[in-house]
Order: sequence, then C-alpha cells, then structure tokens
Amino acid sequence: MTGTDRDLFASFAPFSPDERSLLRWVAPQLDAALIEEIAAADYGFDIPGYREGLLELVHSPWLPDVLIQDTAEVLALTRWTDPDSPRDHLKRLFACTLLVRATTAGANPVDSLARLVDSAWALGEPARSAAVPFLAWCRLNLPGDWPGDPTAPMFLTLAVLLLAPESPAAPALAALLTRELEAVLADPALPWRRRPRSPLYVRRDSDSSETRRLWPALVTRCLLDNPAITDPRLTTLAVTLTGP
Repeated sequence: MTGTDRDLFASFAPFSPDERSLLRWVAPQLDAALIEEIAAADYGFDIPGYREGLLELVHSPWLPDVLIQDTAEVLALTRWTDPDSPRDHLKRLFACTLLVRATTAGANPVDSLARLVDSAWALGEPARSAAVPFLAWCRLNLPGDWPGDPTAPMFLTLAVLLLAPESPAAPALAALLTRELEAVLADPALPWRRRPRSPLYVRRDSDSSETRRLWPALVTRCLLDNPAITDPRLTTLAVTLTGP
C-alpha cells in the first residue's frame, strides 16, 4: 500500500480508523440469552466454559490478538450460521469481529469478513457506521491472519467500499480496489485457478463455496441494487466483480 493509499484509509471521511469501534457497538447488544446461544454452538459441549470466555470478550475493551482455543470454536461455528433475524445477525457480527481481527486456527479471515459485511449491512445503521472504522483499521494494519495471503487484503478494501459506498471517498476506494485486483491477477508467483464469474477468485482456492457465492451477492446488494449509488465508476466496478 502506497503512502497515498494509506492516507485514504487514515483520513477516510466521515470515519476514522478505529480498532474498537465495532466491538464497542456490538458487545453491549448481546444480552444473556444471546451469549448463552453462542456458548451452546459447539453442540452443547462445555456451555459454562464457553460462557465464561465469551463474557470476558464481551466486557473487554480490546480485541484479542490470538483466537486458537477456548471460545474460538463457538465463534467459528457461529460464523457459519445463516441468520434469519436481527438477533442472529448480532451474534454472527460479534463472532466475525473477533475472527477478522485475530490470528485463528483456520487462518482464512476472508470467510469471516464476508459474513461480517453481510450482517452489518442487514442490521443497517448504526452497525454499518461502526463496522467501517474497524475495517479501515484492519486494512491499514493487516492484523492476525491477513498478512499470510497476498490476495486477501484487497477483500478488506472491498469490504470498506461495500459498507460505505455513499462516502465521498468511495471512488478512490474503487480505484484502489481495481489496482489491487489487477496486481493479484498479474502476479506470476500466485497459482492460477480458472474460476467462473467473479475475478476475485481467479487466484484463490481457499474460500468456502458459500463465501464464493456471498461476495458477488454482497456487491450486487450494496452497489448494483443500491438506489443511492449513482456514480458510474462504482457500478462499472460492480459489474466487473460480479462477472458475466
């Protein structure tokens, strides 16, 4: 990332990068019943132990650097749920916030990021506005599992764009995303995988099939089907990312 690109995220109007912005919003939304449901996600195994670990995370002002044991299992299982209510989206948003930030056993944050964007968008404001500074911070700092895959950081750029497409900075984000995608596609050191539709997956084979379907759906929802988006640069990019 060049100095200019770093400046884009560092001064992302009307947001400022903030590691704790999303945790500060979502953690207080979790009542005792929601915490109990997350604790039971491991097929009812060791609910008291998981509950204790979750409560520590809910009341912590910081996000952990590492999630390998303890509550990591129920957070990962909650990530894969298919929410059908705002309460379910709150649980998944909380889990994905932690999984996107930390080093994990699975080491594939793109799966968690897609579901974070999906739940933040489904919940609307103020969840979206809380998520953007957190993701901008992640894009600047690439914490946890993000440095391990040279194709992954562009998904953080995409996530910020999808959650703040009406921002004055959105066209600059779209231009940056285009450059990042072109660099991935042109990198001879990366394995070539022919993929249908979205070029996001030409050189990625680590994501789940559900994640492959979710990203183009998010692009369609947040950019193509969003009546607030009138900039042709954004719609052109969206068409490219969703594929023919």
